[in-house]
Formats: sequence, structure tokens, C-alpha cells
Amino acid sequence: MFADVRNQRRLEQTLLFISLLVLSLIWLTPFATVVMSAIRSQGDLLSRGVFSWPKAIAWKNFSEAWHTGDFSIYFRNSLFLIFIKVPLGIFIAALAAYPLAKMRFRFSGAIFIFFLAGLAVPVQVTLQPLLVMMKQLGIANSIFALIPPYVAFGLPFQIFVLRGFFRLIPSELLEAARLDGASEWTAFLRVMLPLSVPALATLCIIDVLNTWNEFLIALVLISAKESRTVPVGLLQFQGEYSSQYTLLMAGILISIIPVIVIFIFLQRYFVAGLTSGAVKG
Repeated sequence: MFADVRNQRRLEQTLLFISLLVLSLIWLTPFATVVMSAIRSQGDLLSRGVFSWPKAIAWKNFSEAWHTGDFSIYFRNSLFLIFIKVPLGIFIAALAAYPLAKMRFRFSGAIFIFFLAGLAVPVQVTLQPLLVMMKQLGIANSIFALIPPYVAFGLPFQIFVLRGFFRLIPSELLEAARLDGASEWTAFLRVMLPLSVPALATLCIIDVLNTWNEFLIALVLISAKESRTVPVGLLQFQGEYSSQYTLLMAGILISIIPVIVIFIFLQRYFVAGLTSGAVKG
């Protein structure tokens, strides 16, 4: 009987492994297509096809795509947004989540639901009002026009995660800090934030990826070349070099390399932070 159970488990594990292997191959096929197209010459691609091994590695595709596609400008703008928007948005979310998690006041539940309602607001319905608002503020068509909407659309999810994580921190620690004479501001900075590093790190990683990949808002609010982000610049590059497949694939690979690197090295923090902060509501 025990032998039958072991055999059944081995069969289930084998089937699971095969299923995951097949799914992984299916998921990796588009990425492999991009890589195989980016490292070969245009003639080699057209004559032998994308799934053949290239005759020679054409590394010059990457340097040519970088310079002709002005990716240095787009990378600079996207990095600027990340360094400004990500810490600003997470800090504002922490300021909002702290009283919702650790203070008792009237309508706290309604305020929290109001924040969560932001998750249900489609980005598309806000594009026209955002464009009008940024024009009235005088920052339309500049990189600074992206910071307010990026921060606003990131707050609902960040507040939800941080509120859940803050509620897991024992309130006795805050009470001890208050008895020692700490103000609410000091308790927030010296007690709450240091103990919330896992959740803050997770949100930081997710926010970096979302900011880097955001396309629709940047496409509507930005048209000047010097203010484009990587996704919008890649779209322009695709329009100009639509027939140069190897350069186009090299440009796509350049734009996604930072995302791949971040995901590979920091993916374990995703689960660790989210599960620890979202268990309790």
C-alpha cells in the first residue's frame, strides 16, 4: 500500500515537473526569439530565419541601437523618475497607512475604503483630465508632468500593503516609545519604518518595475524627445526602424534588461514582503 502511495506521488511530481517545463518553454520562446534576432545580422536573419543559430554574433547591433535610438536620453529620464517618484510615493503611502493601522479615529474605515477605491479607477478615464491639468500647471510635455499621476496611481496598493504590515507590528512597541517621550512623528520614523523594511523593500521593487514599464500615461503627457521615457522612446524607435528587425530587437532587449536583472536578483523579496504584510487586513 505504501509503495502504491509513493509511486503515485512520484507520478504526480513527474507530471508536475513536465507541465512546468512545458510552460517555461512556452513562456521563454518570445524572449528567445528577441535574443536570437538581436545578436545576428539583418541578412542572416532574413536568409536563415530566427530559430537558426546565427553565423556570427553581431554585438554592434546593441551599440548602434543605443546611439541611433537615443536610449541614453530615455534611460536618463526613466531613472530620474524612479529616483524621485518611488521614494516619494512610498513615503506618502507610509504616512497614510500609519494612522489607518495604529490610530483610532472616526471614519478611519471609510477613509481606507476610499483609498482602495483608487484601485478600481481605470487609467484611461483620467488621461484627458490629466493632460488639461498639466497644461494648466505649466508642466505639460515635461518629465515632471509624470510624477503626480505616477504617485497618485501607486498609492492605493501601497497603502493597502503597508496598512496590513503595520497592523502586524505590536502596538506595545509604540506605547513604549511614547512613554519614553517620543512624539508620533518620532515613533513613526524611529520605530515603525525600521520594522517595516521588508514591506518597504518589496513595494520599492514593485514600484521601480511599474515606473520603468509604464507606457500609457507617458505616451499621452509626453511628446518631446528630450522628455520621453524608455517605453515611449522604444515606440518611436520601432516606428523609425520597423524594417530593421535586428536593430529593433536589440533596442527591445536593451529596454527590458534592467527589468530582468531586478526580477532575477530580487524576486525573493516579492513573496516575503507581500505575504507578511497582506495576511491580516
